[in-house]
Order: sequence, then structure tokens, then C-alpha cells
Amino acid sequence: MYTDNLMGAHAFGRHFSVRDQHRSVLQEQLRLKYVHEEETLYIKWDGEVSSNELRQGYAHIMDMVFMYKPQKWILNLQSRVAIEKEDQQWVFKYVFPEVLRAVNKNVFVAVVMPVFAYNSLVNEIDGDELMDGDNFMIIHHFLYQEESRRWLHEMAETDLKMA
Repeated sequence: MYTDNLMGAHAFGRHFSVRDQHRSVLQEQLRLKYVHEEETLYIKWDGEVSSNELRQGYAHIMDMVFMYKPQKWILNLQSRVAIEKEDQQWVFKYVFPEVLRAVNKNVFVAVVMPVFAYNSLVNEIDGDELMDGDNFMIIHHFLYQEESRRWLHEMAETDLKMA
């Protein structure tokens, strides 16, 4: 387990309660890494995640977003137990818009998860959360990580040609 005390370190911190100031997230539930060669942020959630743990985890994710400004993400949710609808909406309402503002470019998110779970993930969004000015968050579903990596590479190449 690791801890931090980054409450208020950036605007994203305002979405956490006072008791979250000294956050801790079990390493078994969230694995994060940024691969410089691929310019890709890898996020893997495992097991059951409470509302508080989800917010703590996304605070760590946002710290990496502010540091690396990754346009390509692999969000692996294959082993995560479904989260509450309110928590899912919180991610779309607060996290994704903040990501777009921080990166200030299009962001491509490859979500690796079973088909039945993906439908419930995107069912509640209206799309406004996935836009910031001229920048968009493009989310695509995959069953396997390798195919998600190929898609991210193709999207990044296309995005660079259009820039």
C-alpha cells in the first residue's frame, strides 16, 4: 500500500472530501504505469473498488496525467468488479473533462473489458463530458489488450496527420 497527501495539489482535488486528504490505495486494486516509448498510460483496476477508493485511485491517475499529458490510454477493467452508477457518472463528469483540459489535445482511451460491462459503462453519458473546445476524448472498447495497442497506434498516427 502507498499513501500520498496531494489534496489540493491541483483543481481536481476539490472533488475529494476532507477525510480523503491522506489517501491510500491498495496496489492490488490499481496499477499505473506510463510507457515513454509508446507514450501510453496503462491503468489496470482489479477486484472490488469502493467509491472512496475509486476517487483515490483517480487522483493518482490525474497526477500522472498532469505529469505526462498522455494522449493514449489503455484502461483495463477486465478484472474489476462493477462500480456504482454514481461513481461511474463521477468519472465522466469530473475526471474526463479534467483530463482533456490537462492534456489539451485529443485523448484516445482503449477500454479493455467484457462486452456486457462496456454497454453499461457508456450507456449513461451524453458526450459533452468527452469534449473540451476542439479536443475530444475518443473511447473504444476491446476484448484484448494487444488489439487496443494497435488501435491506439493507428489513432495517434491519424491524429498527428490531422494536426
